Amino acid sequence: MLGAGSVAGVGAQVLVATGHEPAGLALYAGAIGCALLAIARLDKPALALPDAPPAAPALLPQPVRVLLACAALAFGAATFMLSEGNRYSAASVAAWLAGVACWGLAFARRPTPRAHKSGGAVVTVLALATILALGAFFRFAALSENPLDMNSDHAEKLLDVKDVLDGIPYIFFERNTGREPWQFYWTVALIKLFNLPQDFMALKLGTALIGWLMLPAIFLLARELFGLRTALIATLFAAVASWGVITARFGLRYPLAPCAVAWTICFLVYGLRRQHRNAMLAAGAWIGIGLQGYTAYRFMVIVVPLLVLAWAGWQWMQRRRNAAAQTLLNAVIAAGMAALVLMPLIRYGVDNPNQFLYRAATRLSNTERAIEGNPAAIFIDNLKNVLLMFNYTRDEVWVANLPDRPAMDELLGGLLVIGAAAALALSVKQRTPWPALLLGTGVLMLIPSALSIAFPRENPSVVRTGGALPMLMIVCAIGPGLLLDALPATGRRRIVAGALGYVLVAAMCLGVIAVNYQRVFVDYPAQYCPRAQNASDIAREMNDWVAQGTDKVRHDRRNAYIVGYPHWVDSRAVGIWIGDITFPNTVGAQIGRQDAAEVDLQGRPGWFALNVNDADSLRALTDRYPNGVMRIVAGVQCGKPFVVFTTQ
Repeated sequence: MLGAGSVAGVGAQVLVATGHEPAGLALYAGAIGCALLAIARLDKPALALPDAPPAAPALLPQPVRVLLACAALAFGAATFMLSEGNRYSAASVAAWLAGVACWGLAFARRPTPRAHKSGGAVVTVLALATILALGAFFRFAALSENPLDMNSDHAEKLLDVKDVLDGIPYIFFERNTGREPWQFYWTVALIKLFNLPQDFMALKLGTALIGWLMLPAIFLLARELFGLRTALIATLFAAVASWGVITARFGLRYPLAPCAVAWTICFLVYGLRRQHRNAMLAAGAWIGIGLQGYTAYRFMVIVVPLLVLAWAGWQWMQRRRNAAAQTLLNAVIAAGMAALVLMPLIRYGVDNPNQFLYRAATRLSNTERAIEGNPAAIFIDNLKNVLLMFNYTRDEVWVANLPDRPAMDELLGGLLVIGAAAALALSVKQRTPWPALLLGTGVLMLIPSALSIAFPRENPSVVRTGGALPMLMIVCAIGPGLLLDALPATGRRRIVAGALGYVLVAAMCLGVIAVNYQRVFVDYPAQYCPRAQNASDIAREMNDWVAQGTDKVRHDRRNAYIVGYPHWVDSRAVGIWIGDITFPNTVGAQIGRQDAAEVDLQGRPGWFALNVNDADSLRALTDRYPNGVMRIVAGVQCGKPFVVFTTQ
């Protein structure tokens, strides 16, 4: 039944994707019915709450722990006081790290060894290693060419990285409406550790690595809730799904949210289910880290308390009153850890609330643009569109996305619907809230996109919904995972049923890999390059012109200019390709700067790059330099033509 339901779900999504919505919805109804019937027949309580071991003793004696907790609060206050002026200092960082360490030691408990079953351990490790290697391939293969050219956001980020490299240790980076610090210090660390150039590739390597580091957390979270088979399948889906892979390869902050969410929820769920204090401290640390990453993670400030209260409420209804109280106490301790990890940014937010909240406010309110219509109606419509983004609606923004299709392929889209129904059914069948809570957490992390009230066309957004990715990849894997778990263990049916089950799941996994390979490595660059501004081609032409100079007639880069034009190439991106991010030579009356023909070349040869539509600037240059040479350059990298005008 589970196999039939999963196959029917995929078929239903194919029908929806090809414009046969009524037939697709009808098949979806049948697929969900098959899945629910199969779950109703499940015998073994696969999701039963594990027996929580007795509370481990504290790591240190109580008097020491009290002193450490007080010291942590004092160090936290010192960090707040020393973080003035939006700068880290040696003193503030020392106090910051000391406060975090003291809080952890004050509340940590001694590690308790876990008993692991040895059977199949080697196979599991090999399978997980293979999946992680596949995830690395999807994130790092051909990274220099896909995506090829950068946009203005990348230039802004590299300027922020340059600030750090130049010794300006900002806590919050105010350029370009403001950004949290995680990506910039992470990129600087990679540049220094591996002696990387300060360029687009450094950004991409950093974000691709963060996207890859998400995968072990998904495995651990799925294993905790659904078992080993579902965990491996979920990790495989996350390793290759274009939704997460393309955004991780793009070089902007987008993968910081799913990575931080994955580790936060992983530690949080483990800590809540097992009353594990150390896991709760780790979850608190990850909350503090995540809030210094991508803005969409901020919604976890709402999601985490809801998850804690839901579990404490469940424990209370099960007459486990002491356990509920312990859950709330551990949550408070985790919140303290989060606050200490976040303390420098808290100081910035207190000093500069408008700047800190500006980016979110522009989407949620009329700060930048008037809201056109009733905000409540817009939000409800946004919510509908974001809930359908994996099966029907689509994100129109092309930079880190496939704008002509939903965020998931047909296989994952179909499995998501079946998995969502299965999660709810499992919670009822097994009398545990965790499958439903996992699904609910994923749905809640779609809301940052739906909150784009002032810019509803930006919803659904594959990047602002990235925090939902870890949970929804696990939901996609519930159907195939339960199918394997439900295979008969003994009897004559074992061989036939086992072979059919494993073949079906293997076919699904191979299909997901193949489809997403096409999406990431073929379809995405094919639609990206024609739209991107090819700064790399312009930089190559400029470098070639400089190299063509001779001792008698030198071609000086100081006489090379980008003639600005609305919605054209960012001269800073050209500067990055030539190794000078502060390249200053941008002119053009249409962008409010000096006219190209008014540039003083001081009698030396000059070089100008122009947009092919900039007839006014080209005419002005031709009038001033009648012997100049104009030629149209067909972009080698992405195929976008531009004009080069040279003077003698």
